[in-house]
Amino acid sequence: MRRGELTADTLVRLDVVTGRRFVPLGELELFETLADPEERRFRWSLRNAAPLVTAVLVGSQVRVYLWSKLPGAADLLVDRFTNWAPAVLETGEVYRLLTYGFLHLSFTHLALNMLFLAYAGMNLERAMGGRNLASVYLVSVITGGLLSMMMSPGRPSLGASGGDFGLIAASVVFGWKHEDRLPEVARQYFGWAILPYLVYPLFLGISSSTVDNWGHLGGLFGGAAMATWLQPDAFERYRAENRFVRRAVMALCVGTLIGVAAWGPRLVPLSAVEVGGLSAPCPRPWKEGWTFTDDWGRLSETRKAAFVATTRTYSRPLSTDEAVDAFIEQLDARAQAIQVTRKGSVQVGGWEAARLTLRFNLAGTPQVMEALLITQGAHVYRVHLHAEQSQGWRYAQLAARMFQGVTLDDPPELEEARLRSQRNRRSWKPAWELGRAAATAGYPEEAEQAFERAYRYAREKRPRVAVSILAYYADYPSRGSIERVRELVEAHSDDVRVVLQAAEAYDRMGASDMADALLQEARVRWPEEYLIERAMQTRAEP
Repeated sequence: MRRGELTADTLVRLDVVTGRRFVPLGELELFETLADPEERRFRWSLRNAAPLVTAVLVGSQVRVYLWSKLPGAADLLVDRFTNWAPAVLETGEVYRLLTYGFLHLSFTHLALNMLFLAYAGMNLERAMGGRNLASVYLVSVITGGLLSMMMSPGRPSLGASGGDFGLIAASVVFGWKHEDRLPEVARQYFGWAILPYLVYPLFLGISSSTVDNWGHLGGLFGGAAMATWLQPDAFERYRAENRFVRRAVMALCVGTLIGVAAWGPRLVPLSAVEVGGLSAPCPRPWKEGWTFTDDWGRLSETRKAAFVATTRTYSRPLSTDEAVDAFIEQLDARAQAIQVTRKGSVQVGGWEAARLTLRFNLAGTPQVMEALLITQGAHVYRVHLHAEQSQGWRYAQLAARMFQGVTLDDPPELEEARLRSQRNRRSWKPAWELGRAAATAGYPEEAEQAFERAYRYAREKRPRVAVSILAYYADYPSRGSIERVRELVEAHSDDVRVVLQAAEAYDRMGASDMADALLQEARVRWPEEYLIERAMQTRAEP
């Protein structure tokens, strides 16, 4: 009677009380004295309570499935409501972590999940109460969605299986906790009896690549935790505690969703992209493809953003401002109404870099771009992320993470030239190649030393080296001198290439009159040389 196994309608015969008659137990004073009304309520609920919440959960998912059969509805549901890390983390659509648990696109998927949901949900609702059942299911769906999103970021998922695993895990834990309280007939729905329904599907899922195993595990952990904290609602003494647990856990879930919405870009997994000496973190799930700037980059699966890490080598070293102007000119060929809303200077690996925020229109859609341009001699390394302006503030957080991880090493061709030069210390060509690579990479002192060594060992190839030395002076005017240019011209006055390059060096060093005089003398000496005429025409152009 204390455990509620005997009800008020049970017919009993106690000779000292009823004589030889069988009477309903509820008519005896003994029943009112010993029977626990809450235990009776719990036993009654196990047998007779209507599983209304379970019915609502099953009914709502069946209706969503039927709606998906309308023209275009399935595509809308998949596009907007599945659990998909890029949409959750990048664009803040955290509602997907709940809505995915109510979607099914095939009848087999729906039938299997609803079978488990109805079976486990009905028994668990009768044992724990409707409000507890609803909280167990919702928490299991959310924890399953979170674990699936973090561990399988590039894979969309949908279906109630995460919530189902949570309900089954909760039934197992409930049976272990309340084994003594459960009547013999009800133990087949809880504890050890239902454990195979949890282990076997989990094993099958792990052995299949098409199953969202992380979602199953996440739902399992969420349901087991809720069953550990919650007690049957049939007991008055547990209701306040249950109410506190439900509110605390749901507040934690809501807070987690808000945190994911606010900090999602900081949770996107990154992997390094290597371009020459540049290493830049990029969102791992993004796919390779061409961007609107005609650069090979990475495209977000949301189709709202693109990432580029590239390098471009110009004919001469550029300043940071010149690199910015060249980049904007490149954008101008594809975008409209370009505006630089922010421009700052930073250092990356000891090299000057420009940090830009730009706004522009692309095919009528407002865009925002975060860009980092690093100048290293004639090399310009560019990292940029552009997105639709409506999501710009979120992708700006992602860009900040990416830019913090940008590193810059010396170009591979410079490293290779250094190795060749070290192996052949008395050969002119490796030193000459090192000089050219160092000048291009922004190491003028190393370039000068390499060129001088190459000139010393070149002998009959000295005019060729002299041209490179003069080109180096044209690129780095502050490193050269008028006297050294004059020496090279006098030493190789019969080589038109040396004369033309010397004129350019004079011009870059501010000695335009000497450049004009040198070209005039060259035209008299080589009247049919078209390179001289072209050089003079170029100088005459404004």
